[in-house]
Amino acid sequence: MTEAIRQGDIPGVQLRRRQALAVPPAEAWRWLSEPDRLAQWLAGQAQMTEGMSEGELLLTGEGFRERGRTVEIVEPKLWVLAFERLDSGWNATTRLTLRVHALPAGSEVDVLQDGFQRLPLSACLTIWETYRRRWRDALSRLAEVAVPVT
Repeated sequence: MTEAIRQGDIPGVQLRRRQALAVPPAEAWRWLSEPDRLAQWLAGQAQMTEGMSEGELLLTGEGFRERGRTVEIVEPKLWVLAFERLDSGWNATTRLTLRVHALPAGSEVDVLQDGFQRLPLSACLTIWETYRRRWRDALSRLAEVAVPVT
């Protein structure tokens, strides 16, 4: 079954995913910014070089290698990265914006990835759809692992 386009999605241009978490915002931020935690829900391996504000986030998983370079960071609520797949021949980066919002019973992670239209026209819709599914699955895993410690 085909997944419906969600509010905030513009096929081939940008995608948006939101996920409520049962942990407070500071804890949600740790799940977005600590490599050992990222490896539990987003990629098989995550590595940070030079720290968040100056460095790169390197992600490796089954069939992919990605790099995010920090563009803007306001800890513990906003991280904007120039994001690219290293093994795909992308000629441009997308922009990946990760935000954490407080909710009465925890927090919400808001993912916005845009700039797909700068990728080759022959591939941008396929790449967009791949990331749309990937973020759906990854945020679902995040909701499963980011639980309050009792």
